[in-house]
Amino acid sequence: MSANDILKDPLITVTLDGVPHRGTLPEVLAWLSGDREVCFRALQPHQHHPWHAFTVQLAAIALSRGKREGFPSEASEWCSLLLGLTGQMHEPWSLAVDDLTKPALLQPPVPEDTLDGFKTVIVTPDSLDILLTTRNFDLKSQRMVRSSPEHWLFALVTKQTFEGYSGKMNYGIHRMNGGQANRPCVAIAPSRSWAPRFQRDVRVWLDSRAELLEGYSYDSDGPALLWLLPWDGAESLLRPTLDPFFVEICRRIRLVADGDLLSARMGTSQVARIDATDHAGATGDIWTPTQKSSKKSGDASLTVPSSGFNYRKLAELLFGETWQSGAALELRADDGDAPVVIAQALSRARGRRRATTSGWSRSRRRPARASVALGRRIPSACAPSRWSSAPARRAGCSSRRSSPSSKARRPRSWISETPAGIPGSIVSKRGSTMPSSTPSSSTSTRTVGPPVSPGMPSSTTSPA
Repeated sequence: MSANDILKDPLITVTLDGVPHRGTLPEVLAWLSGDREVCFRALQPHQHHPWHAFTVQLAAIALSRGKREGFPSEASEWCSLLLGLTGQMHEPWSLAVDDLTKPALLQPPVPEDTLDGFKTVIVTPDSLDILLTTRNFDLKSQRMVRSSPEHWLFALVTKQTFEGYSGKMNYGIHRMNGGQANRPCVAIAPSRSWAPRFQRDVRVWLDSRAELLEGYSYDSDGPALLWLLPWDGAESLLRPTLDPFFVEICRRIRLVADGDLLSARMGTSQVARIDATDHAGATGDIWTPTQKSSKKSGDASLTVPSSGFNYRKLAELLFGETWQSGAALELRADDGDAPVVIAQALSRARGRRRATTSGWSRSRRRPARASVALGRRIPSACAPSRWSSAPARRAGCSSRRSSPSSKARRPRSWISETPAGIPGSIVSKRGSTMPSSTPSSSTSTRTVGPPVSPGMPSSTTSPA
């Protein structure tokens, strides 16, 4: 018996064209594939990129395996494509499945057919999530006592596809550079709306498939949905045996239904789900910049520190030569005249006793012109020469402001900030995470751009 099938049950609450609505996953994919204005009402800020990445990779896998060109406009077509990935079985799309030998959504089958070894009992979805704080200072734990299946869905997606190392026998995901790293997003989007971003990134994945198969030695017929494979916690998968779009899992988790209530049981594993030996996080993820690794063979993926996407970090990623941008950061012909540069990451830190999350950082920038946004990437006579390393240093990359006079000397239109803290978080006056021994979750919106010349539309900053 299975419960809460996301292909059949309308579990996901959205605002669709300004009207509250509930839908299934196929309906959500159909809305994102069209020109609908979609907003996910129960999604928390730090869950935005995990949910976006999950839906995009899932759609790319379905379209690639189904050999479809273009986006299906009907939910029934999406449902057929998704069922084709699981052999027409609905259990892999259900949050809770009684038969432990069968997969549930993002929950691998349990070969031993018992949960006796799953010692950790989780009764609220926020306890399953990846936010870790100390002593309940910033964000209270176990606060979602009246949760819905939708909250469990978002927490499960975030946990299984973005979690890091959190202690002995609790390994993190493969798409990051080490257990204390993160899986960031640095990308271009036609706008801040969900649907245009979804469609663009699906196309980027599909256009990158041949390059990923050759450059990373993936298997075009390999497993794509890793929760379909049984896992006893003692055996790892090898990355070359996987599909390049693979959606991974990192923990042995099973949700249990007791009437209308859900809870989770979580076990440990002796090894990581995907072998990370001599691996520094470079997997071909379209949202993650990479650079040459100094410790391991191949490239290393970006790890965003607790300082977040400050001016210096954004300047390095957008205009420097050190980092190789992901495919999603390359401008495309269908990006329009004013694309948005989006940067998101949840930083992690190592505390005295356990790993913690030290801050949520998000930057959005609407460039005045595409050539301004990606100066060195797009040859253009109108790309301003001011986007060089010298003005960047003069623009006050340091977070310190020693006196009002130092602020006055800084070009006023180069950096502007608007803090928008998560309820219960600690946000400094600059809108970034406060450096303290107690980690905090915060959101900051940062606009970076050169002084606006006459006749050029000005950049705008929108709250995160």
